[in-house]
Amino acid sequence: MLTEKEVAQQLADAEASQSLFSFALGGVSLWRLLRAAVGHSLQGLGLQSRGHGGWFQLAKRGMRSLLGVCRALLGSRRLYIVKTYSSALRTRRLYGYSDVYFDEFLEQVPGGSKWSFCNSSAFAARERQASIRIDLDTTFIQIAAAVLAKFFPFYRSASEYAQLASAANRAFGDGTLENRQVRRAYAKFRWQVWFYSLLLERLQPTAIFVADTGEYALMRAAQLKGIRFVELQHGIFSPDHPDALPAAALTQAGGDLLLPDVLAVYGRYWRDCLSTSALSNLERIVPCGCAAIEEYRILRAAVHAGGLSVRPLRVLLTAQGFAVSELVGFIQEVLFRLMRPIELNIKLHPIYDDAKSYAILASDERVHILDSAHSTPTHQLIAESDIHLSISSACHYDALALGVPTIVLGLPGHELMRPLVAMGAARFADLPTTLAAQLEAFEAGPSGDETELFCTHGFVENLSRAAGFSSANASSQGS
Repeated sequence: MLTEKEVAQQLADAEASQSLFSFALGGVSLWRLLRAAVGHSLQGLGLQSRGHGGWFQLAKRGMRSLLGVCRALLGSRRLYIVKTYSSALRTRRLYGYSDVYFDEFLEQVPGGSKWSFCNSSAFAARERQASIRIDLDTTFIQIAAAVLAKFFPFYRSASEYAQLASAANRAFGDGTLENRQVRRAYAKFRWQVWFYSLLLERLQPTAIFVADTGEYALMRAAQLKGIRFVELQHGIFSPDHPDALPAAALTQAGGDLLLPDVLAVYGRYWRDCLSTSALSNLERIVPCGCAAIEEYRILRAAVHAGGLSVRPLRVLLTAQGFAVSELVGFIQEVLFRLMRPIELNIKLHPIYDDAKSYAILASDERVHILDSAHSTPTHQLIAESDIHLSISSACHYDALALGVPTIVLGLPGHELMRPLVAMGAARFADLPTTLAAQLEAFEAGPSGDETELFCTHGFVENLSRAAGFSSANASSQGS
């Protein structure tokens, strides 16, 4: 398994030597559509998403989605659109499940429309219980684009497909890309752009907000129509992330690089971290904060005030779906050595983890396995904990933003956290004996001064400004 930095260097070397960004079709960089997939494959994390319920369930969802598309085409103009995912429905409220990314913004800024895609079957049932209803499930667009791409590809015999595949195979080895793979990716992208363009023509939003780096088709459709496209930071977005294009891409590109108009990062740390990126070069990175962090900062202050004197040490481990056997063995040895009373909650990844893999740890009465169906939001679990553990989770940064100490476990994949450890913000445990000693000696202290660095305050106001409108004037424009 390669580190993200090692893969980033391989990508940069290949792009310089093989001019991968120069291959363009229809005004778009072909390599941009495939770079992230190739980068993740090179890293070799072996992540497997959970199933989506089989073909029958997919067909049913597709038909419901088609009805939603028809309703949208018959609907009225919206001030803005947010595009989210089923796995974002993590917080149980009085009237249903709240979306961790956008519901606070939708509540405070009228005139929005909520779109979603089911990225995990474990969260599918929550969609109909969303506290703010989902106006459009985009599944039909994904299915229809895939089918149409097979039978009606754009530029079926374009030489650029084979040229890019050959260049990628020279750079990374045979089998990295095939001619038909490039053609199919481009055709699916173009058909998705076509569908999204129909919807945007009808709804005429001023801005679109998304919570993932891979929304290339929606971005292209929006920018062709002059609609501002704002991408929220999702998880760890380092300069080595395969979707964080280096500044060199701007001079190498032969077509549109599909970059958002604004990347709304959590805090100044991330803006500074991405200083060598194309987005930084274009001055499109804006610290905006995070709704969930803001909500649970109040809870964290109350928990911290309670102290540790009369209860076990509360430890939260956030798992990520990789290096699972190593992680389980590591924690087993820590538990064997630890004498101090603790309560260890292990929060599984909502998409890539399976509770069965952690069953042996659940036999210890100090351990609680929290799967994707667990009702307590991850940010709440962090806020209620005394200390947080993980290999290389975005929760390391969330913990610091909440004022919770965090420890990086020295297991495969931890390399991404080295800058955080080097700056002294996170602790490091390379061995079970080290972690056991750290937990034994842990004493609660005052929160550090990094909270604002990692996540700025004023999420709704900041995001409104990033979109080009404030919550006040949005109220007068919304319908």
